[in-house]
Amino acid sequence: MLLAGILHRPESEDTAILADHQVMLRLKTALDDVTKVEVIYADMYLWQEGTPMQTTAMHRGLATQSNQYWTLPVTIPTNRLIYGFRITDQDGQSIGYGDDGFFEDTLTNWAVAGHYFHLPYLHVSDAELPPAWVKDTVWYQIFPERFANGDRKNDPENVTAWGAGPVKRDSFYGGDLRGVIDHLDDLADLGINGLYLCPIFTSPSNHKYDTIDHFEIDPHFGTKADFQELVAKAHARGIKVMLDAVFNHFGEQSPQWQDVVKNGQQSRFADWFHVHGWPVGRDPKTQQLNYETFATGAAMPKVNTQNPAVQDYLINVTKYWIEQFDIDAWRFDVADEVDHGFWRKLCGALRAVKPDVYLLGEAWHSSQALVNNGQFNAVMNYPLTQPIPALLNHELSLAAYVGKTNLQLTQYRLPNQQAMFNAIDTHDTQRLLTTLHGDEDKLKAALALLMLLPGSPCLYYGTEVGMAGGPDPDNRRCMNWQPNTDQLALKAFVKRLIGFRRQRADFLATSELSWQIDDQCLTLKRQGPTQTVCGRFNLGTTAIKAAIQNVVISNRTSAHQLLPGGFEIKVN
Repeated sequence: MLLAGILHRPESEDTAILADHQVMLRLKTALDDVTKVEVIYADMYLWQEGTPMQTTAMHRGLATQSNQYWTLPVTIPTNRLIYGFRITDQDGQSIGYGDDGFFEDTLTNWAVAGHYFHLPYLHVSDAELPPAWVKDTVWYQIFPERFANGDRKNDPENVTAWGAGPVKRDSFYGGDLRGVIDHLDDLADLGINGLYLCPIFTSPSNHKYDTIDHFEIDPHFGTKADFQELVAKAHARGIKVMLDAVFNHFGEQSPQWQDVVKNGQQSRFADWFHVHGWPVGRDPKTQQLNYETFATGAAMPKVNTQNPAVQDYLINVTKYWIEQFDIDAWRFDVADEVDHGFWRKLCGALRAVKPDVYLLGEAWHSSQALVNNGQFNAVMNYPLTQPIPALLNHELSLAAYVGKTNLQLTQYRLPNQQAMFNAIDTHDTQRLLTTLHGDEDKLKAALALLMLLPGSPCLYYGTEVGMAGGPDPDNRRCMNWQPNTDQLALKAFVKRLIGFRRQRADFLATSELSWQIDDQCLTLKRQGPTQTVCGRFNLGTTAIKAAIQNVVISNRTSAHQLLPGGFEIKVN
């Protein structure tokens, strides 16, 4: 038995609180090393008074490239639990594993309380369960400056004709909130029920990630009355609204930073930023900045979020847009570069205002430290979604894709995994169709796979009509409001896919997930008590037999054959 491969961490994603009296236990072992795992558990106080331990076999769950995961949902009538694991290897040898490590599998050892992991009391509040509505949501991300120009009176002076290219970093096309309002019926018809808007606050740029005033709508986007109308009309259509906050840094034109530039160390905002020399600027010899920034951009000075005055200001910003406009969610830019203490304070304040607010952090990597523990419900789940185009482009083997995907599905507690923000492409990546070399069949397969995975899927505006685009700024082209026949057909397909996802959202959030690889055919199976959903993807070069019955969505099938690059989703 490979003891080095065995791990369980109490009060982590290995002990996911599902609801009152319910916890999901999980154990990791080396791949293909263990044949059986049992959990031996009880209420410690009742056990000490003579109530016997319970023993239940764990379920063999997901496997990564190096490890096997075992899971077991446990009901805890008293909300108190001690537990240990009996692990049996391929040779039939067993060992105990608990809070103090490994021990011989003997009755004497199982009678020692110190060998057990302890969950002294299960507090549901500690779980910080994500809002229930998130797992039922299909998001649609809008870069407001490029979605639709609904009011030409607020256009910037240097506005470019809609759709004219190439897109430049400083291009303005006149997109605004009125344009979003005008197309809410189109979005509702597409089937999405979550709207994620990139920043809309006062800023000199087209992207608005260099905020000047967090309490005002950028005048080129419209007014607060426009935004109030947008939220109200979105809610009337069953669409939630998420705003984007940039609290890692301010724009250089913000009044706080301009006061620092003008007054130096005497500025009342001097300690709102990370300044290491005066006056602020570049060292004349080294040309290095003497203040910290986002990345290396001088125009985005980094904010000192450990400063209580800064904390109060930013918390008031987020509360304002919830209390005054009833938004449903916040996405926080560059969340992994901001201190955890501030996030805990902010998230606690927002949950006090709106208990079912969805709080999402931007991160491009596994970020368990940002999820739960008083912080976010979820992060942007790039590590889960980025392998999808790599798989379809044959840059990953089927086995490698499954291993990497399963690894990400084990990084977070189950309730949080159901609320993770699953976007394949965004304003920060090249567009999915371009990554897939213009292949619309691959695009359809990628979206189908996305919709079958746990989490809250998101479409980047224009994906439904096959918009292309390379890295920033080309990925921020104007929305195509005059799609051709083929693009309309793609939109109809995406609409069907979204409808399938939303119809079975609860099932896809909670059902068991497993994979099967048959040569170059990948099957993703979602199994529930009364229903099974299977997605089959032919990634080979020859046709294979297709399902005949119960297929709800498919692409590239002919005469009961699943053609190369094709897929089918079957419901039994």
